[in-house]
Amino acid sequence: MSPVLPQEILDADSALHTLFQRVAFSRYLNPINVDEARQDFIAGAEAPPFRYLRPDWAPEALELLKGLSVPQLHPFAPLLTEAIGSTILLIEALQSRSSSAFEALLEHNRWRPDSALLEEARNQVRKGGSYPFVVSAQQLQQALAEALAERGLGEWRVELDSVMAARVLVDSAKQVLRVNESARFRQTDAVKLVAHEIDVHARRAQNGQRQQLLLFSTGLPGSLETEEGLALYAEQCVGAASPGNSWRQGLVVQAVSWAETMGFRELFERLAEQGGVPLAWGISLRVKRGLRYPDRPGVYGKDIVYFRGLRVVRRWLQNGGDLSQLYVGKVGVHHPVADWLSEGLVVRGPVPDLFRGADTTA
Repeated sequence: MSPVLPQEILDADSALHTLFQRVAFSRYLNPINVDEARQDFIAGAEAPPFRYLRPDWAPEALELLKGLSVPQLHPFAPLLTEAIGSTILLIEALQSRSSSAFEALLEHNRWRPDSALLEEARNQVRKGGSYPFVVSAQQLQQALAEALAERGLGEWRVELDSVMAARVLVDSAKQVLRVNESARFRQTDAVKLVAHEIDVHARRAQNGQRQQLLLFSTGLPGSLETEEGLALYAEQCVGAASPGNSWRQGLVVQAVSWAETMGFRELFERLAEQGGVPLAWGISLRVKRGLRYPDRPGVYGKDIVYFRGLRVVRRWLQNGGDLSQLYVGKVGVHHPVADWLSEGLVVRGPVPDLFRGADTTA
C-alpha cells in the first residue's frame, strides 16, 4: 500500500489541478486574430498586430497559488513546489506579456538552446517529400475519437478550437484533445497523431491519474522535454514521422535563439531565407506568441523541447532506460521513477503496444 501523503500536499495538488481544469492556458497564450494579423503583416506591418484574450482570472489565481502551503517533508513536495512556481511565472507572463516575463519563463524552464544544441540544429539536412493536405479538421476529430474509444479512453473527448497555434494539442487536466478547426491534414497524419497525441500524451496523462498526486497527470516539472521527445519517438515507431521533421525542428531551435535579439519582421525574413514564407510565418508565430510587442526582441522558447527531447529520450533508452517507467504518468527521464516504484510511491500503468520490439539504438 502506498504511503499516505500529508494532507497539505494533497490539498495544494488538488488546488493546482483545479486551476488547470478551469483555465485553458493555451487560449490566453495564442492570438485570437491570427488570420487578420497575418494579412496586416504581409501588407507591410513591422509585426502582426496580435490580440489576446484578457486573463481576468489571473489575480485570483496568483493569490491562490502564492497562498498554498507545501510542507517539505515528502519526496514529492519539491516537485509540487516547483510546479506551483512555474505556473505562477506563466500567469505573470500572460498578465504583463512583457519580454522580461517571458525571459523569466525561458530561464526557469531551461529553454535557451546552448551552443552544442544550436550546432546540431544547424547541421540538420533538409529532406523533401510533399504530400497534399486533404483531411479536414472534422475528419481528424472523428479519427482521434475512434482511437480514444479503441484504447478504452472513453472519458476523453475531441473538440475543435479556433484559438490555437498548434494543429492539435492535449489538455490533460480537462481530458480533451483540441484540434485547430482551420487546419488541414495529410492522409498519414491520423496514424502519426494517434501515436503522438493519444499513445503518449493522453495515455501518460491517464496513467498519471492512478498516482496519489494529480501532478503526475498534468506533468511533473521538467517532464515536457521527455513528453515531446517520447511523442516524436512514437511517431518513428509507427513509421509515420515526417521526413523533414528534424530539419524543421532544428530551424525552430535557431529561431528561439534569434528571437531573443530580433523583432518579428527580422526573424521572419531570416527564416524565410531558409525555409520559405509559410514555414517562416508558422515558426515566427510560435516563438513570438504571447508577447505584447512582437516587433521587439523577446521569445516564447518552449518549442525547443521537441528537437532536444527526442535526443534526450533516445540517449536514455540507449543507456538502458526502461520505457515502462515513463508510463507511470507525465514524468521525465531524470526523475527517480525506479526509486519511487520500489518505495511504493507510484504504481505502474499500461504501455502502448506500439513500443513492443521498437529499436532503441537507432
